Amino acid sequence: MRQYDEFSVAQAAKVLSDPIRLHILRLLKEGRREFYQSPVCSANAHAICPEDLKLGLGDISSSKLSYHLKELKDAGFIQECREGKRIYYLLQPDRFKSLIDSLRGFC
Repeated sequence: MRQYDEFSVAQAAKVLSDPIRLHILRLLKEGRREFYQSPVCSANAHAICPEDLKLGLGDISSSKLSYHLKELKDAGFIQECREGKRIYYLLQPDRFKSLIDSLRGFC
């Protein structure tokens, strides 16, 4: 395994080590729910805005959610989709596939 792969795996592990981030990822994977209040994103109907994520996460402040979304976005696990003033988030499946491929180097 190359040193770059080891660094990439370590960074990904650090980002994924937080239970709140894992919960966010699970909510994004599950997609929109009927009780979400924001309009559906016209670019991608599966995208979810932070206010709806807050409904799924329960008691979390906007600033704390924003921090976790930034960490996930910077690590490439999610992407932003802007529509007017609204921001929506989607999973980046290719990032997970890349991580899995890198982890195979340890087998």
